[in-house]
Amino acid sequence: MTTQSNPTNWQPPDGLGYSSLRPVRLTTRGIAMAVAGMIFLIGGPVLSYVIANQIQRDQQREDLLTQQGVGTSAVITRVWRNGGKDERHMVSYSFTAGDREWTGQASVPRRIWTGLRNGAPLPIRYVPSRPGVNHPAEWPPSHAPNWLPWLLLGSFSWPSFLFWGLIRRQKRLLSEGRPAPGVITRLRRTDKQFVAYYDFTLLSGQVVKGKSGAGHRPPGVGSPICVIYDPDNPRRNAIYPLPFVKLERS
Repeated sequence: MTTQSNPTNWQPPDGLGYSSLRPVRLTTRGIAMAVAGMIFLIGGPVLSYVIANQIQRDQQREDLLTQQGVGTSAVITRVWRNGGKDERHMVSYSFTAGDREWTGQASVPRRIWTGLRNGAPLPIRYVPSRPGVNHPAEWPPSHAPNWLPWLLLGSFSWPSFLFWGLIRRQKRLLSEGRPAPGVITRLRRTDKQFVAYYDFTLLSGQVVKGKSGAGHRPPGVGSPICVIYDPDNPRRNAIYPLPFVKLERS
């Protein structure tokens, strides 16, 4: 059985009181989260723009090879696999065009890559006016799909709104919320922190259940806590102090 704190004798922490519209500001964690949101918001469009330009350049090269490319024979100079999570099979080669030796490299489908050897001939296509635009003739050039920039834009943008939404909710709760005595009834460990379950008592005397993140070192079960809640909707509540905002001290 859980022991409730006595709301009659309970006093809210200094500066909290029962007044509304308290001045608040960001904590160090809140500032870091706001900055991270800005980085995501700026980084998404920038990265999407870079990727979109690269896709456009790759498509232009492919169009040039299709429309103006001519065939010749190159000599394989290296066959290898690049490391990393997204391992790719690669080949580099050299060929002569316009009395000059040119080089190129390309990713290779694995079924073809296994049959390539250093020094072996490799049919390629190149653009006579721009021999640097070249590619093996046996398989088409590969490039990122056209939808990738839009995916990156969405993937980078939503964390910004999530971070700022969390900050905004905590600002409103701390500025306009009402403090209440509470007691922790259960703790649950997650990958990043503990989640605390608790009961707290409204000014009317009604006992309400709540839960919120409790950090890495929460008080134990049965410990008294201060809960701050939305008077219009007590289901919106959190353990005080909040991680991203704090009271603006005069």
